[in-house]
Amino acid sequence: MHTSIASVSSPIVRMAWCCPKCRAALPNSDDWIVCPDCKARYAVIEGIPDFRIAGDFWLDIDQDRLRARELAARFSTGDIEGLVRHIFATQPGRDAAQIALRTRQVLGAPRRLLKEIDGWLELATRETPFLEIGCGPGMLLAAAASKGRVGVGIDASLVWLLVAKRLITQWGGQPLLAAGLADALPLADNFAHAVISLDVIEHVPDRQLFLREINRVTQVGGQLALATPNRFSLAAEPHVSVWGVGWIPRRWQAAFVRWRSGKSYAYTCLLSTWEAARMLRRNTTFSFRILLPEVPEEEIRHFPGYRQALARLYNRLIALPVLRRFFLAVGPFFRVVGVQRDPLAETAHDFSYADLQSRKLCNE
Repeated sequence: MHTSIASVSSPIVRMAWCCPKCRAALPNSDDWIVCPDCKARYAVIEGIPDFRIAGDFWLDIDQDRLRARELAARFSTGDIEGLVRHIFATQPGRDAAQIALRTRQVLGAPRRLLKEIDGWLELATRETPFLEIGCGPGMLLAAAASKGRVGVGIDASLVWLLVAKRLITQWGGQPLLAAGLADALPLADNFAHAVISLDVIEHVPDRQLFLREINRVTQVGGQLALATPNRFSLAAEPHVSVWGVGWIPRRWQAAFVRWRSGKSYAYTCLLSTWEAARMLRRNTTFSFRILLPEVPEEEIRHFPGYRQALARLYNRLIALPVLRRFFLAVGPFFRVVGVQRDPLAETAHDFSYADLQSRKLCNE
């Protein structure tokens, strides 16, 4: 059993949720939360409120809620490994080796993510509270907790939020979690000092509304950190391991993936760097930059020999300014970092990237 490595006590944050339908402030409750204005009712499962609004969505909300109740009753708060293993074991097509591997990856991820928090996510996790949209099993929130930092996690799956609650607690943190949708956040305007969302925007049905919600809940001067695969990557599409998906028109992509792999490509829509930049300009008031991250060495070590050579060559080439524009177009993934400007100010907020540049995270 892992023992928390936290050496700094985290500040206590008291959450104040708001109704995702009418944005009224909501009372705290251990069972059901009822909006005082629109009378909407939201269930609370193991202390995690469920603010999801039914709609066009990849997950069956009612079934996920039922399964979360069953898992909460079956697994004690201390049995995080058993819970994670059971979740993977009930997913179709996984053998024993895959179940064991994915379980180890989830439980070991907080330690690996400390490098991200000390690197490109340092600014975004520095202030309390920051918000992570699409937190999943809470791996990043747990890593931040070990450094005395407090984040609020929103995810579409209550099942994974049960894991997040246990993982954050195990790493010495305060779980502040809710089930919610990225385009209808249960948070007040200007709530967050920073918003982090990693590999989420490509799965959101309405990406423009998603960005407007991020813009709404971020304070002036607050940080933004997004990550997503690149539509026009020269590598295979990472969700389905099919090459060339992003290079064909979107209306044909699902049929192409089904033909090439037999897999579904529903609720996945990758963005190019220029599409992401255009959406950010049209739907937010962030000053932002797009970064080209290196392929992590710990991932490269698991590649076949020729792919290891290609990945290390890629890491060297993206450091060359003359090739930046080319790799922004065809690199496998990209990051967006930004700061919220004051839309009423006459001059834009001065966003200094000195910290990022000193860590060689910006490619000029």
